[in-house]
Amino acid sequence: MSSKSSSKAAVALLVLGVAASALSIFQWSQLLTLRAGGSTVCGVSDTVNCETVWNSPFATRLHELFGIPVAGLGLVWGLTVVALSAVFLARERSGKSVAPASQGLKLTALAGVVSVFVFAFASYQTGVVCPTCLGTYALVALIAGVAFKGLPSVAGEWGPALGWTVGATVLVFVAVALPGRSLSTPAPKAGALLPPAPTEATASATTGAASANSSPASLEAYLKGLPLDQQQFISNALAMYRRDTPKPAAAPARRLYGPATAPVKIVEWTDSKCPHCKSLVEELAVLKKRVPEGKLSLEARQFPLDGACNPAMQRRGPDAPTVRCVAAKAQICLEGASDFWELREKLFAAQAVLDTERVMEIASSGSMSRSQLESCLASADTAAKLQEDSSYALRYHFTGTPLVVVNGRQAMPSAPFLYALVMAEGNPSAPAFDVLPPPRAMPMDDHAGHNH
Repeated sequence: MSSKSSSKAAVALLVLGVAASALSIFQWSQLLTLRAGGSTVCGVSDTVNCETVWNSPFATRLHELFGIPVAGLGLVWGLTVVALSAVFLARERSGKSVAPASQGLKLTALAGVVSVFVFAFASYQTGVVCPTCLGTYALVALIAGVAFKGLPSVAGEWGPALGWTVGATVLVFVAVALPGRSLSTPAPKAGALLPPAPTEATASATTGAASANSSPASLEAYLKGLPLDQQQFISNALAMYRRDTPKPAAAPARRLYGPATAPVKIVEWTDSKCPHCKSLVEELAVLKKRVPEGKLSLEARQFPLDGACNPAMQRRGPDAPTVRCVAAKAQICLEGASDFWELREKLFAAQAVLDTERVMEIASSGSMSRSQLESCLASADTAAKLQEDSSYALRYHFTGTPLVVVNGRQAMPSAPFLYALVMAEGNPSAPAFDVLPPPRAMPMDDHAGHNH
């Protein structure tokens, strides 16, 4: 093989490596957009959707293992091709042996081909097509073809080539992983760890016994499909839940989602400015759509972290913002409104910019007028209901919000855990939980909530 043709192959590999790296960077940026709550360019439909693949248990486990997402691993591979191609060209120009770089590129290409088969199989299991993944597969195939057809082969050089390849990969991984970890790719958006919502098509495909609201999979299958850290988390949370002693309701529900006879009754206390409460509200909004009808009831109560209206909290002074109190009372006032749940979710969605005026705007944007809202906020009845919520919450030993109680027991404010309890119909000893790993001790703060 001529030196000129080898040079052309190395240049082609350099260009293709840059293209593969650019595509990986694009995928990573789209993942960041997705996890921040935005939409991606390849979320086309239920069957053509990169988002499902990126949030799959397989992709999540790789992210946990390496500290960077699959797109980051693709970037490491692409930059390794670029690095070895550059080394090949530099050594060729200086008259040195190109054998280690040549064989190293072939090893890297081979690793890419093997990875493609693994990732393609994992994508196939999700049942969707990932367009950007297909682009990566095509680039890997081109790089492998050029490496094995266009580069010279030198017998007996595989040992040094392996050292070069491993060394280059480690250096590139460190270079990518350090800033990659600092990006701290956000957790999946609300509902990402819950099964998809059942559809009419799913129901009609069954024997006819299931309704359109039936679960898409068994509880055991759901638990097995979760990332390992989530399986451990649910196991820990379940052990704590089992140890708690059920307490009877301290007051009748004022506003309830779902039937009062539901086997799983959730009561949750939140504060309007608590970030973890916002996450919980978002997760519960999805959870309500993902569980079988009639299996869950949800009761929302208030625990504002402001001593101006909550005697359980220390006063912050006369000049402290009262948005927490106003938001809590506004939600109490809306309990009789038909759009209560919708307006409540809007309040938490606006948390970053929430002040007293914004609370009033959102709360009066539906079925309740501003004048009605203002009158209700000032009423003694609303203050009494807020006092009732606070006293009710203090029956449980917690240090902050959110507080979640399921069937009288304090529970972790985790959507996967709550979903599992619902699918077990509230039975913490259901046989399906046997697939979980043994529980480990959890810090008390994880159970108690977050005092923001």
